[in-house]
Amino acid sequence: MNTQQLKFHAEGFLKEHFDMPLDVPLRISKRMKSKLGVFSIKYNNNEVLSSEIVLSYNFIINNDKNAILDVLYHECVHYALYKKRLPFRDSDPEFINTLERLGISRTRSYKYKGQSYLYECKKCRYQFSKNMKGYEKRYMCGRCHGKFVYRGTFQR
Repeated sequence: MNTQQLKFHAEGFLKEHFDMPLDVPLRISKRMKSKLGVFSIKYNNNEVLSSEIVLSYNFIINNDKNAILDVLYHECVHYALYKKRLPFRDSDPEFINTLERLGISRTRSYKYKGQSYLYECKKCRYQFSKNMKGYEKRYMCGRCHGKFVYRGTFQR
């Protein structure tokens, strides 16, 4: 799915269920690895500078249309409740009840699918995978304070 198709589905969903237009940008991010989607609000001194709905490129190319639309609609519910000045966070009862009423999945309903990177500690040989590249350059082992080494990629 591309941005235009996602925007078409988001506009239809918001019009049907909340009788409102989509007034924020919707984009696909190739950098987003740990989240599938997000409704982002940027503040400066308690003043809203901008807001947008962002979906992970990796999630879109590795999942079917139903899963993609479910995550998109989840983010649209965040947006709609925010615009109506209602509680819109994942843990708010208003948000949870709205998701249940509309038959939309809650946060963390989908497992990550896509390319992962395998790392190993040089000192204690602890191995793990991450969805981000370059982890070995920024972090050290929490067990022995050794350095990590990149071991390769694999598909989840």
